[in-house]
Amino acid sequence: MNTANTPSTPSTKPRAPQRTFTDVNANSFSDKLLRLELLAAKLASKLDAMPYVKALHDELAQLIVDTKSHEFDLKAAKANARQAVADRKAMMRKGEDIRSRLASALAFEHGPTSALLSEFGLRPRKAGGRRKTGPPPSA
Repeated sequence: MNTANTPSTPSTKPRAPQRTFTDVNANSFSDKLLRLELLAAKLASKLDAMPYVKALHDELAQLIVDTKSHEFDLKAAKANARQAVADRKAMMRKGEDIRSRLASALAFEHGPTSALLSEFGLRPRKAGGRRKTGPPPSA
């Protein structure tokens, strides 16, 4: 069979429909804002022919400006919150480091098994140590 003369068969693989930024199924914040901006831009050139929509167009334009400003403020607040969480973690690490050093100093002063350590919220070590095994019994 000669494949050079046979017509190529079209691909049977279905294609996904290509989405545009005006797609009504795109419901993210930025997609909705793009649709509003597109509407305002396209309507701006037709305001002379349709003066009755001028008030709504102006309201839409102001809403777009306010929305962008609010989104910027929201991103700044999120960044501040992330920074606050990072600062809190750093403070807690530093606090645990200082607590560990103070616990070591108190254990040095009073002894690691002293009951006085519990006054400071520290757990004293158990007295004693590993049990010593004696020589195996002779039989």
